[in-house]
Amino acid sequence: MEALTALRVVRTLFGTAALLGAAVAFSAPPRLVVEAPPALAAYAREVERLDPKAFVPAMELTGLWEPGDVRVLVVPEGSPDARRAPSWAVAYAVPPAGTVVLIPTRTPSWPDDGLPDVIRHEVAHVLTFRAAGGRRVPRWFDEGLAMAAGRERALEDDAREALAVLTGPRLRFAQVDGLFQGGRADASRAYSLSAAFFGDLLARHGPAFPQRVLRRVAGGEPFEEAFRNATGVDFREESGAFWKSRRSLERWLPLLTSTAVVWLAIVLLSAWAVRTVKARRAARLAEWEAEERGALQHEPLEAGLPEDGDDVGPEGDEDGKKVEDPPLVN
Repeated sequence: MEALTALRVVRTLFGTAALLGAAVAFSAPPRLVVEAPPALAAYAREVERLDPKAFVPAMELTGLWEPGDVRVLVVPEGSPDARRAPSWAVAYAVPPAGTVVLIPTRTPSWPDDGLPDVIRHEVAHVLTFRAAGGRRVPRWFDEGLAMAAGRERALEDDAREALAVLTGPRLRFAQVDGLFQGGRADASRAYSLSAAFFGDLLARHGPAFPQRVLRRVAGGEPFEEAFRNATGVDFREESGAFWKSRRSLERWLPLLTSTAVVWLAIVLLSAWAVRTVKARRAARLAEWEAEERGALQHEPLEAGLPEDGDDVGPEGDEDGKKVEDPPLVN
């Protein structure tokens, strides 16, 4: 139930972006200051063409309606800035510097679907840092907010969250933060858990809860205290409720029985069946070829030939002695 409500909340954030355009007109959306070498100028132009209303969800979630400028560095693969990021990362933010580093020649992957999603996600990190007054917030909160602000939810998000919750150990969210420092598989699980928990919090406390938390953090309160004062619920109780609800069968039954998942299962089953049939056919053909080669090896070349293969015809030596023919000379 929380996931469906969270989906509606996130869709509301994006669906009302056009209506909030009036608010953007009276405020100041982040201005992207893009820097790129000549070879990457086309990517820089694509970033500059982003609609300012694309940042409205991040502004609403953080409560930062005058976020200021954000510097976007478009860098080539192999540069010092690019080497700071894992090989699978397309971009990263340096919030204290108000900077987003983009490596556009890399292919975006989940949780981002394209260059606009990447930029919205990373700019949201900068806005979160500024809304918190430069004070630290947990990584799961930071990433959950950025994912909610970056794009609308999709079926893949639900599937990934289900796998992250049901197939791995139960973790404290301080441990989830540690997963971001691991390999790609650990980071992917950390993104999924962060998005799931943040989405449930949006469903329970409304889209204004992140800005209330950030405002209190900016005022000097530690995060868990700010969370309790902003929501009225202790953070540990909330995280425990998250794991309890997410690991119940009732929580995932609507997803598992949805039409999309059923069709996905049919497609996967069909692909598995085709692969199995092809493998069996290839094995049968290999068996037939082996049998045929074995039969040819044991079958005589021509009936009536002696075993040594020498053909002694009527013109041969009657005594069985081999007669050497003179060499053929032209």
